[in-house]
Amino acid sequence: MLRVDDCVVLRRVSMGGGEENPEPPTDTGSRRTSNVLKNELLLHEAVIKNDPEAVQRVIKEPLDVNSRNNYGMRPILMAAWHGHTDAVQMLINYGASVNTINKKQYTLLMCAARNNRLSVVNFLLDNIDDVGLDAFDTDHQTALHHAAIAGHTHVVRRLVHAGANTSTTNKQGRTPLHSACEKGHVDVVDFLLGHGADMLAKDEEQNSPLHVAVENKQTLVVQMLLEAGNPTNLENSKGLTALHIASSHGCRGIVEMLLSADCDIDRQSKNGNTPLHMACLSNNVVIAEILIAKGADLNALNTRLQSPIHIAAEQGYSEICKLLLSAGANIEQREQGGKTPLYIAARGSFTAIVDMIIKTARLEYTPKKRTRPKTPEERRKWKCNPDLDVSIALQETDQNLEMILRKLAHKQLSPGEWKKLAHLWAFTDEQIKAIEHQYIGPSSYKQHGYRMLRIWVDSLGPDLDPIEELIDSLNTIEKKNLADAICKKLMRQKEKSEKKPDDKTCVVS
Repeated sequence: MLRVDDCVVLRRVSMGGGEENPEPPTDTGSRRTSNVLKNELLLHEAVIKNDPEAVQRVIKEPLDVNSRNNYGMRPILMAAWHGHTDAVQMLINYGASVNTINKKQYTLLMCAARNNRLSVVNFLLDNIDDVGLDAFDTDHQTALHHAAIAGHTHVVRRLVHAGANTSTTNKQGRTPLHSACEKGHVDVVDFLLGHGADMLAKDEEQNSPLHVAVENKQTLVVQMLLEAGNPTNLENSKGLTALHIASSHGCRGIVEMLLSADCDIDRQSKNGNTPLHMACLSNNVVIAEILIAKGADLNALNTRLQSPIHIAAEQGYSEICKLLLSAGANIEQREQGGKTPLYIAARGSFTAIVDMIIKTARLEYTPKKRTRPKTPEERRKWKCNPDLDVSIALQETDQNLEMILRKLAHKQLSPGEWKKLAHLWAFTDEQIKAIEHQYIGPSSYKQHGYRMLRIWVDSLGPDLDPIEELIDSLNTIEKKNLADAICKKLMRQKEKSEKKPDDKTCVVS
């Protein structure tokens, strides 16, 4: 093996451009001969295979010790890349340049650092006067960046102890700490934080290492940064805090950590969005639940005057809408264009959301007093046994009511009659238009009517009998024949279901 001292002497001659690095042989046409090209190829192969004997043998032949392969890599760069320290020493002794770079401007130190070649890194730092410790490649990254990105803790430690600058930035304006946080290399992050790395440094988009860690869902790194005292409410160029980003990406553990660290739950970005807005935009139901449980403002408005439910309705996210409605979101708020969440959902043909919003709006619905008394004939038909507490015995299951509503909407009500019932039951014009918005052809009114009937049933209190209310309402809009038909059907079902002659059965009174 060649001695390091000999290597250093020859390296210095090479750097000075002396005789030890002769020009490659050429033919009369100033082109390298096929023999030279062959020797150079053999040298590259020997270096890659880490075959010292082959290197020594071929290097004595006519060739350029600094020749490039198709990737712009010289033999000494390949030796550093693969961690072949002996080959690096030998090539330097035979005149290889220590200042060489490849097409991406990787130096020897970068090649070694990028691939965790600590032996080569140590050799270069210990024996080369100007090793290019903070040199930049085409992405403006240093050897320390490369080691940090790859998570090579021992190489990072060696470079920093050798004086590598922890504040250098790449083309994105990111430091080695940003890079380590992005990839989740906890040990590297821990070392850099303990050796002067700035946790408040910001890249070109004003993202701190915490922003980057959250963006890439690096939970352990986020925890480490918070424990190191990283401020939680730093904003990037869009005004987004780490909580905004975590809420958007659905990082439950990170969201909970940030909230425990007193991150501002209602901080608004430059476009006015809060973390809850971000969770709604990304349809992250679990995150929205956490934020709401922690007291997030349900009705915060962004610069378009949109609350979270406007966004959920606009995107058609029914589960998010359901969550916001159950939590008490304001459904009357109008956005910048004057549109309510109901209008927005209808415009998008999100019928499930339309129906949910209308049901929510009708929670306070109270049926009007009956417009007329029952006739003696009706009373005879619907005699109730006073010994029973319930108002209906004829309706054995919800399935019975479902059949009645479906038949009424699809076969018995003519176009426009469902609206008469809707107005009678205090549906607003906006609600009726929202139901009508979904048009599927001339028979759309059937589906519109059925949806309205289902919404109406769901808005009735537990003390009201839907069939009794329906029959009375049909009579009110002068659909007595339909009311009577429902009554007769229920009576037939009652008679069929009776098994004992002395059974006591209650009917609608």
